[in-house]
Amino acid sequence: MPQSATPPQTRRRGEQLEHAVYAATLAELTELGYGRLTMEGIAARARTGKAALYRRWPTKHALVRDALRHALPPMPRARPDRSARQNLMSMFTAHCDVLAGKTAFPGLDIIGQLLHEPGLRVIFTEEVIAPRLSAIEAVLREAQSSGELQSGAVTPLTARIGPALIVQHFLLTGAPPSRRKLALIIDELLPEKGSTGVDFTTGS
Repeated sequence: MPQSATPPQTRRRGEQLEHAVYAATLAELTELGYGRLTMEGIAARARTGKAALYRRWPTKHALVRDALRHALPPMPRARPDRSARQNLMSMFTAHCDVLAGKTAFPGLDIIGQLLHEPGLRVIFTEEVIAPRLSAIEAVLREAQSSGELQSGAVTPLTARIGPALIVQHFLLTGAPPSRRKLALIIDELLPEKGSTGVDFTTGS
């Protein structure tokens, strides 16, 4: 008897299935938003059964939470062979990539929806914002210790300036800050003579 031209599909299990489900969750989230996201839609996109999802994740909230954690890219580490300005540029560029949706993590438009969900807001606060603020503050305090930044210039709010200005630029222009804009933001943290501050009324 002739054999079928299409071999039977291998059933995915474990990590392979998990990654497929996470990819499907993030794709559905980006296309539909959190409010219209369903377990049925995720299962269909992942080419698996809905029961397989519910065995691992009792709610879509739990699934989205794990998918976000899986998708979050690692935070760039400060390198001792770089200046504070170079380390901040690396961190700010990576932060822009996350907010712009250039990584597997959802962009700022979807993040805005997730912030209305308390459990997901905690993820964004504790796993996206907090580590970045801590890393930025560490760079600034090292710059202060080395004399690159004047003594007493770093306060509990100083590390928030860069991320806040980046988000402001997104909200006002709909696009991430250019490298030149990021350099101006860094000037606010590590002032240079002749710096005129950041103007976010234009997208350039």
